Amino acid sequence: MRRLMALLLTLFLSGLLSALWPQGLMAPDLFLVLALWYAQGSPAYLGLPVAFLLGLLQDLLGYGLVGLHGVGLLFAAYAYYAANRRLASGESLPALVAFTWAFAAKWLGHFLVAYWLRLEIPPLIPLDLLLEALFTLPLFLLARRFRP
Repeated sequence: MRRLMALLLTLFLSGLLSALWPQGLMAPDLFLVLALWYAQGSPAYLGLPVAFLLGLLQDLLGYGLVGLHGVGLLFAAYAYYAANRRLASGESLPALVAFTWAFAAKWLGHFLVAYWLRLEIPPLIPLDLLLEALFTLPLFLLARRFRP
């Protein structure tokens, strides 16, 4: 029940942010936060498929290429599991490192799919990625407190 409420809250906040967020500014990735929150309290054989399905849901809701966010969130969850296995859980600095690793893996997944589909790869603007990470990080840290 708690996971269903988290999904409904993510859908509501995602819709609200898409309506209120300034045009051209990268919004926080709430689906990434939800995928990492779910991965935090689940084994990998459950967390990875759920992350992929959340990415597919994000693609369908955002009218994007189906599978682009799915692969991105799958890479992010896999990197999060790998980072959590090697770092001490429950502390702030390892959580920041795990989030950074997962965020970078998400974008690596996006660019690999874009390259594979021979899409025009958008210019990589580090400031946009940094702003998205800075907007997403507090929400991730807040979600960590509400473990499943």
